[in-house]
Amino acid sequence: MKLKITLIAVLFLNFFCGHAQVTPTLVHNNLGGGAQFSDGMDMEIYNNEIYISVTSAGKIVKVSLAAPNSPVVDVVTGLTYPTGLKVVGNELYFLQRNNALEAPSSGKLSKINLAVSNSSVVDLYSGLMYPVEVDVNGTNVYVSEAFIDSNQDLINMQISLINLSGAPIKTILNNQFYSVDDIEFKDNALYIIEWSGVEAAGSTRLLKLDVTSGTAGTPIEYYVDTPGKAFYNGEIYNNYLYLNTDTSQGVVDRMDLTSAIQIPSVAFTGFDFNGNTPYIGEMIADGNNNLFAFGESGSPGSVTYLLYKVNLNSLATQDFEKSTKITLHPNPTSDFISFSNLEDSSKYQIISIDGKVVKEGNVDTDEKINISRFTTGVYTARLGDKSFKFIKQ
Repeated sequence: MKLKITLIAVLFLNFFCGHAQVTPTLVHNNLGGGAQFSDGMDMEIYNNEIYISVTSAGKIVKVSLAAPNSPVVDVVTGLTYPTGLKVVGNELYFLQRNNALEAPSSGKLSKINLAVSNSSVVDLYSGLMYPVEVDVNGTNVYVSEAFIDSNQDLINMQISLINLSGAPIKTILNNQFYSVDDIEFKDNALYIIEWSGVEAAGSTRLLKLDVTSGTAGTPIEYYVDTPGKAFYNGEIYNNYLYLNTDTSQGVVDRMDLTSAIQIPSVAFTGFDFNGNTPYIGEMIADGNNNLFAFGESGSPGSVTYLLYKVNLNSLATQDFEKSTKITLHPNPTSDFISFSNLEDSSKYQIISIDGKVVKEGNVDTDEKINISRFTTGVYTARLGDKSFKFIKQ
């Protein structure tokens, strides 16, 4: 099985609950053409500019967000298959790897200073395997690395920690992944999107790896992709994990990371380019409640690359308005519960106080859910990313 870099598939859209009507804004209608961004590109943002790795061309470019369709400008060239961008302060960290997959241990971690024009590339650590993704927390750099066999097929992947506080030291945190598609650091944990390698529904797992100790550990599985959305890229912002889906063009889902039970819900759709729905890939938030999404429209080898902006304030407002209208009743209750003011049939879960899912299904507005056989106690009913506590008498 080849290392999964980009998978474009169009299937019937199947999601858990209604989505907020937030319309993405097209801020660039032609970042480039052909296939230049198709092989493992990444995005970061700094000083109102988007930085993009053009992996196959060996360079990093940038585009200003100050005006629509600003020119694409080279930042640094002459790199070796750059990918995995991460901005920390004024510095842009990135990975480089050898084009020949049969050349292991040729990858390296590098950085440039974005506050300096024509900044020189500084190599921080060499001898990585085939590196793909990176995230940074202080002097700790987390890297996903791939093991490739002589047929250029993926064997497995690992996540490593490179400590830069002194002489760089690499520690393997876990090497039991099939394919790590993305890693996101938050609150001393890595959130990991793992593709199983199975070309079928249910091919993605979302994992959480505690990295507090900086030693090897076992990730916790917190979501299995049974609906077959095939999440590929994630971006964490304000306790939400935003996710693109390989199986549905122009759809971005999200999960509330503070919730005990993870259920993805559609955050926004409405991406459009000349009457067609583009595929949505990499995403990056700017710290001011804006999410930027990279889009692809066209056929392989003849693609127009796009950039969209979504205001998350609008999303939060509409979610709040919707949640205030939905009510659970009666409470307390002995026989049943119902939800009022649902706009669509929604998937629900009822969770006991010890975190177990005791009932789930789909419910319409004011449809009764029988809980007469539940034991007395406090329960949580989940609808998408909303929670309702109730007492069973």
